[in-house]
Formats: sequence, C-alpha cells, structure tokens
Amino acid sequence: MSNLKPANYPTRCFHYRTLISEGAQFKKYNNGSIAADYGVSIDQEVLLAKNLGVADLSPLPRTGFKGREAVNWLRAQGLEIGDLNNQVYMENDGVLVARLTDTEVLILNALHIQRNLCISLEKNYSREQPVHCYSVPRFDSSAWLLITGQCASSMFAKLCGVDLRQRKFSNDSIAQTSIARINGIIIRNDLGGTPAFHLIFDSASTDYVWSCLKDAFSEFEGAPIGYNAICQLQFS
Repeated sequence: MSNLKPANYPTRCFHYRTLISEGAQFKKYNNGSIAADYGVSIDQEVLLAKNLGVADLSPLPRTGFKGREAVNWLRAQGLEIGDLNNQVYMENDGVLVARLTDTEVLILNALHIQRNLCISLEKNYSREQPVHCYSVPRFDSSAWLLITGQCASSMFAKLCGVDLRQRKFSNDSIAQTSIARINGIIIRNDLGGTPAFHLIFDSASTDYVWSCLKDAFSEFEGAPIGYNAICQLQFS
C-alpha cells in the first residue's frame, strides 16, 4: 500500500502532494487512489476520528442536478427525496442525496461501497435528456472533505458563522455558507455515534481549506485520518 503513487492514477486527491508530506499512505479506489491511512493502526485512527479528524474523500464519486424538474426526475430514477430543503436523505445503500433547494440536488456516493451510482445517473441523464433538468458535474469542480468527532462543531466555530453544535444543527441538516471565507456546503451525517460533517467546496481551494482546518484543529488535537478509518467508524 505504501508504495502506491497517486500520480500514476487518473483519479486522486486534488492536493495529494500535501497528503504525502503528512504521511498519507494510499490504496487503489476504482480507477484511482485514495489516502487510506497515515501510518498508524486503524484502531488508533478511529480513536483520532472520534475526537477530531479530517479525511479527504475527493476520489469518491459525486454529482448534482438542477432545474425545476430535477427533483422529480431523480425520484423517477428511484431516489427517495423528501420535500424539505437543506436536508439530506440517505438511500438504503448509504448514498447521500442532499436537497439544497427546490431546484438543486447534490449526490454523494456511499462511503463503504465502490458501486458508482453517480455515473449511472449521469449516463441515464445523457440518454434521456429530461426537460428542465440539468446536470451539475461536481467530481472535478468540487472537493469533498469529511470532518468527524466530538470536537468538530467547536472547531467549526473558528471558521464558520453557522452554529453547528449538535443541539442546534441536527443530524441530516445542510448549511450553505462560508467556511474560512470560501463558499461551501456542510452536510451533517453522523457515522455510528460519531458526529460527522461533509464539506463540499471549490476544488481549487483544497490546499487553502486543508491548511485552515489544520490550524483550527491544533486547539483540539485533531489529525488527518484515512479512508480505512472512516469505513470502520461507520459501523462502530
């Protein structure tokens, strides 16, 4: 695993060089690579994640659709999307369907499986060309980080004006806001009993946001964590 070089794969973390400098070890994920761990045992990384951890999930599939018929078209594809905006709806296989507005939906692939629902939806869209529904590709344009742990909401208070404390920002809620002066989307979807926040933002700002998070982490003894620990945490 430690000899796998992200640069040799077409899909990789946007700032993989930074992750390498921090000790990340990579493994294959679909046709790309993902930071699997940071050189410690999975049990130790899970403990770090339960306190405060950040994982780069950008190699995982994601997509979006917008337009006045986007929600209806996605429902016709079999997705169960409720009527409330700024809410995330989880499919049976773990796919997260985030309803941002009446006319826009963001879809994050399940964490623990490599089946790519996003590419299936994009293929169906290209074939059907539904009226008043437009594709919003996010795989290349949006980075995807996951912040976990009991200290996560306190850490976010240093970077974001939205109150993300657990009693104020309930599970499956969405905030479309500014994080470290960068526009982004925060989705709370806990892993087991651990608070977890998905952070989606402009991929060109990945290194900047990562450095801001690391600076904010220092007070809470936060640490980078890998994909393996995230998958383990989901069932702990």
